[in-house]
Amino acid sequence: MGYIPKIILPPTPSAADLLRTYKLPALRRFAQNFLLDPRATSKFVACAGNIENKFVIEVGPGPGGITRKLFEHGAGKVAAIEKDIRLFPALQTLANAVDSRLRLYLGDILDFNIESVIPEEITTQHGSWESDESSSSSPIHLVGNLPFNIAIPLLIRWLKQVSTRSGPFAYGYRIPITICMQEAVAGRIVSDALLDQRGRLSIIFQNWFDCRIKHVFSGRAFVPAANVNVAVMQLIPLKRPEVDVTFDHLDKVTRAAFHTRNKKMSITMASLFPEETREENTKELLGRAHLKSDAMCLALSVEEFGRLAQIYADIISRPRPIHEQLDRKINTEELTFELGETFIPLNIFRQPYKSQAWTHIKLLGTGTFGYVDHVRHPKEHTREYARKTIKYNEKLDANGDISAT
Repeated sequence: MGYIPKIILPPTPSAADLLRTYKLPALRRFAQNFLLDPRATSKFVACAGNIENKFVIEVGPGPGGITRKLFEHGAGKVAAIEKDIRLFPALQTLANAVDSRLRLYLGDILDFNIESVIPEEITTQHGSWESDESSSSSPIHLVGNLPFNIAIPLLIRWLKQVSTRSGPFAYGYRIPITICMQEAVAGRIVSDALLDQRGRLSIIFQNWFDCRIKHVFSGRAFVPAANVNVAVMQLIPLKRPEVDVTFDHLDKVTRAAFHTRNKKMSITMASLFPEETREENTKELLGRAHLKSDAMCLALSVEEFGRLAQIYADIISRPRPIHEQLDRKINTEELTFELGETFIPLNIFRQPYKSQAWTHIKLLGTGTFGYVDHVRHPKEHTREYARKTIKYNEKLDANGDISAT
């Protein structure tokens, strides 16, 4: 980005003066707790590391306490994304003092397209993700004192983008993220195995990030004072994830495991599979992962959860044999038949749905039972339905077109 000379900013007003001048009481609906004390804001920016001449995206700048310190620590340019329009006069005063180096954007960060604010000179020069210097040399930094209620949704959004190297992470840089969040939530993210704080967040974040608590502020450091201590959390994307797995699969496995965290894995993992194959699939999942049936989720490492997610993805990707989809009371040989080159999914005998992709199944079901969507037909009709299905198959073969029925 080139050398940018340091600037002299106007004197920092006190928190009371700032809020009184611009009539900025914190709003409960925005969950606002401003960090305004110069020593606290300086400490926060120091936790972000070297930002000299870097492009910094600040989420939730408030009246500009942290924004000011970003420039004092040598930030090249800052893009500040703020949802509360009342704060823009205070931010504009700071923007006027730094010329064009501060750009203000009005919007909700959960709906905001961050990559749209990244300068073209950065997006056209891709970095090397697996370089040892990638995070320290990243021209982009993400920082913010976030409202507590959006910290995790936003971080998970960024986590998904890191896992696919999309969004602002699509340019080859392992962009450091430095944000404020409740100390208890940060503790869950960095928690090791066997600790009570261990949970789903620990696994999914540690698989893709180096997670560290850099500092903890007392709630009294904020205006208005927060009811809890606040941690400064830094997340740096790893060169390679601990386990190569999709976010969706790892998220689903960890949700199942920690939903009932005090139960054995043989019980929690069973919820991942349909009832008819639950016992067999659960046994295969734990066996291939080399886990005992009485293993507990709190004791498992990130690597073990990643292996479970990989095996789970493999199991559910396999086509289910047609005999597994049949009601056990039905003779499988009598009911296994073929329409053209595609097998009818015979589990529809138990409950046909409109969402199934077979138009002929819907037409047949309607003609046979006159069922309405999501209505289960009686079990005693199963054999009759099977016989009529076979007759229908013969009729289809004779006519060659479903429209002829």
